[in-house]
Amino acid sequence: MKTNTENLSSTTPPIFILCCERSGSSLLRYILDTHPDIASPAELNLAKLCRSLYVFIESTMGQISSWSEESQKKHAIAEEVRQIIFSVMTKYAKSKNKLMWCEKSPSNIDNVAWLETVFPDSKYICLHRHAMDVVQSCLEATKYSFMPEQLSYVCRNSGNIVGAMLENWIVKTKALLEFEKKHKTQCFRIKYESYVLNPGLSLGTMFEFLNVSWDESLLEKVFSVQHDGGFEDQKLQFSQSIHSRSIGKGATIKRRFIPNDLLGQMNELLAELDYPIVDTNWDSVLSLDNQLNSDSTLETLTSTLEDIFTQIFPPRLQELKEALEGNPVIYQIIVVGKNAGIWTIDLTKPKNQISKEKAERNADCVARVSAKDLVELVNGNTNPVELQMQEKLQITGDAKLAEIFCLFLVGRLQSYQSSVSCWWQRHSTDIEESHKSAL
Repeated sequence: MKTNTENLSSTTPPIFILCCERSGSSLLRYILDTHPDIASPAELNLAKLCRSLYVFIESTMGQISSWSEESQKKHAIAEEVRQIIFSVMTKYAKSKNKLMWCEKSPSNIDNVAWLETVFPDSKYICLHRHAMDVVQSCLEATKYSFMPEQLSYVCRNSGNIVGAMLENWIVKTKALLEFEKKHKTQCFRIKYESYVLNPGLSLGTMFEFLNVSWDESLLEKVFSVQHDGGFEDQKLQFSQSIHSRSIGKGATIKRRFIPNDLLGQMNELLAELDYPIVDTNWDSVLSLDNQLNSDSTLETLTSTLEDIFTQIFPPRLQELKEALEGNPVIYQIIVVGKNAGIWTIDLTKPKNQISKEKAERNADCVARVSAKDLVELVNGNTNPVELQMQEKLQITGDAKLAEIFCLFLVGRLQSYQSSVSCWWQRHSTDIEESHKSAL
């Protein structure tokens, strides 16, 4: 019987996701990677790699080869680059028993001409998201530092971060729309809002474009199958389901923060994409998430918290011990606000490892969170990375222990990989220094 990979070769067209940063490409790549025929790793920045390899080969083999015409030389160099990348990506896809591969990197839209040169037969998934939700997501993700791709826009919009993030979206959305128009048969447009709110319809059409089968049951496996780690939105590692909570968050950004010269450009693009524009009524629009106040749930939190520590967490202890490789770690959860208290998970003890008793030594890792946010976290209604960005969850201690603990809290230890993810690496110093100060 033939396996999938017997049909995989350097003639199989690759798939690229083209988009702006914070458009939902990490979730889309999780969905694609879940498909039995498609391997989709985290960001590889292949367009940049194509450019670097092209210059490398042109400056070496290009100087000693006997190509008579410039067009012949360019084609030969591009083919060499293609073979180098395909040799790696084909091995990668075959190791997953997949038929094809897909790469997503927001930087690809800035260097898409190199993808055209090296992979002229590629298929492109053009991903869009409402400008204001992209801006809001950028503001959350870049609270303490900016993405390298955004620095030039920040410099040009000194004093107005909203303007910088918006200009970034405008420039890349214009480029994406222009690319779609020039390559209609190779492009498939999909919106973040569409595949989140109506995944069956949007994703079914997308997979049809890719000439692979579609079964809606795939959506049930997105967060249960293993996805390779790497640079991307780290919130996904702690997610449990596809949700729509991020839709409409941009409505909290006041219209007055949008520079007038960018407002018109943005609205023109929004209209072309059939999105609601930002008009004079924008400030009266609030997302559903911001209208709902969860304080009414506080009355039942005492029993809910008790259930979390006595019923939900105990069955997860074995997975926690395995992730920690048997190390006798002590975790502490400090619940603040209403229903405050301190809970200890002490793996140095043979039994009664979860209790309100103080451990015999200082905890290796401490989490500080409100009762409401802890309940939302355990129920899958929020995310530890998101809470950290909002400073609603403070974790101190070893970065690796912190990452494992957050996966334990959301019941996602099956997705744990031994190397600390990019997000935790970037924040490890803050986490560990805070812990030393607290001791």
